[in-house]
Amino acid sequence: MGNLLLTWHKLVDNGNKDSMMPSAYYMDTHYIPVAVRLYAEEAPSVEDAQFNIYCSGASIFPDRATHTYHPQGGISVRANAKTYIALSKGSNSEDALDEFVEGTLAKDSWVTCNLIKDGGGRNFTVQLELAPSE
Repeated sequence: MGNLLLTWHKLVDNGNKDSMMPSAYYMDTHYIPVAVRLYAEEAPSVEDAQFNIYCSGASIFPDRATHTYHPQGGISVRANAKTYIALSKGSNSEDALDEFVEGTLAKDSWVTCNLIKDGGGRNFTVQLELAPSE
């Protein structure tokens, strides 16, 4: 059994929808994330475009929020959780061999992708490569 490639598109649609299509993929077996690829027909021009991929509602990316540890004890978080991947401002494509949350995308789960910010870009494609878990 080879790797599985999930693909989502967000195309200009006259403002009627704001979702990635298809809406979800069903996992017929256990998979491990291998890589993410991002593409925009028109590169983000204002700021980085941001995307998140979820497995049954939980992000597959680790929290990259900025944490501060105080010598007196305690932790403060300087930003909200950052569990997204980004297509850099001015870039049309990016291969992101990214960090993923430890574990697998479990059998019988649903995998979705959300566009968080378009950054001024248009016509996006997001691909998630998965390897079967042994």
